[in-house]
Amino acid sequence: MRVWMRLLVAVGLLTALVPAALRAWQDRQMGGVGIMVFEDINYGGRNASYVRDTPDLRSTGFEKRISSLQVAHGETWEVCEGRNYTDRCQVFSGNEPDLRRRGWNDVISSLRRVRGSGGSGSGRPSSGGLELYAGRDYSGQRKVLTGAVRDLKDIGFNDRAVSVRVPRGQSWELCVSADYRDCRVIDRNYPDLGELGISRLASSARPQGGWRGNAPGARRSEIVLYDRTGYAGRSITIDRSSSSLGSFANRAESVEVLGGRWELCDQTSFRGRCEVVTRGVYDLDTIGLRGRVLSVRPR
Repeated sequence: MRVWMRLLVAVGLLTALVPAALRAWQDRQMGGVGIMVFEDINYGGRNASYVRDTPDLRSTGFEKRISSLQVAHGETWEVCEGRNYTDRCQVFSGNEPDLRRRGWNDVISSLRRVRGSGGSGSGRPSSGGLELYAGRDYSGQRKVLTGAVRDLKDIGFNDRAVSVRVPRGQSWELCVSADYRDCRVIDRNYPDLGELGISRLASSARPQGGWRGNAPGARRSEIVLYDRTGYAGRSITIDRSSSSLGSFANRAESVEVLGGRWELCDQTSFRGRCEVVTRGVYDLDTIGLRGRVLSVRPR
């Protein structure tokens, strides 16, 4: 009987120690930082580790070839079907031994660290404003608001927000109707707006308590140019006067304003026809500049 008791105790200890040992082994494999991806399920096949944002996985041979992944402790990473963080996106933390269960097997083309998570990589800079996501848990298409938007139709995001992130120290009104009617005050992250009863119902938003997108300490003025309508495709971020857009000349089809007022011109050196924008333009054809922007500057 004593022998059996000892065996049972030993088995119990092994059962308790194996998961901890496995986690320790995974941390050693990961180096404690970043995300490790695998070509096969259950962490099999070829693998690679990333500690910096990677907008195009073709360079490492892992585009649409990831079947399992491990995220370092304390970090969160966003993966996307399209290059440059476009199309469907999903946030992951911890380990995923079989991405088939989540509908993400062999579809990932880009990945990046989520703002505010740990590690020493470059990470994504703070937006300085309200982040709206089209999916739960900060997944799907993302929009950043750095000031009041009276009608989310203007940026192509009406009745689409399912989760939101709020920067520390900020408070926002998220409203069911345009012109800031039927509002909820939010001052923290919500992985599912169903908690507030407004999932896919938000039509306007504005900062509360005097915060403004260009206030000291907020993100500086920036504009993002996309080579497809609807804020999709390849993009370039600009934070200063650009008299010539180089390889992005005559390619912009939509723009997302992350702060400030911006002038877009159809000739270099801010000549020709110019238009000033203060918010996102879903399709630059609406202002006659789709595929025609050659220079950009803050105003």
